[in-house]
Amino acid sequence: MNRTKDTTIDCRQKFQGGSFFDHEGLPYCETHYHAKRGSLCAGCHKPITGRCITAMFRKFHPEHFVCAFCLKQLNKGTFKEQNDKPYCHGCFDKLFG
Repeated sequence: MNRTKDTTIDCRQKFQGGSFFDHEGLPYCETHYHAKRGSLCAGCHKPITGRCITAMFRKFHPEHFVCAFCLKQLNKGTFKEQNDKPYCHGCFDKLFG
C-alpha cells in the first residue's frame, strides 16, 4: 500500500486533526514515533511523555514498573531481577531464596 501525502510513513494512518510526529523529516503516528525514539513503556506499550523509570534496559511509566509477582509498584534500585523480570525483595526471597 502506498503512502499518500496525508498519511504517516509507518502504518499509513491519516493524520489526526492534520497533525503528525516528525522524526528525521518523516511523518509518524504517535505510537510509531515513540517506538522509533525508544520511548514506549515496557509495561503498557504506550508512549511515555512525562516521567519514566529506566531499568533492565527498558523504559516504564513509574506506575507500570511493578513486581512481576505481587504487582506492587517498584522504584529503580529497590528490586531484584530474575529471568528478565523485576521482583520486590519480599517476593524474590519467597520465590528464589
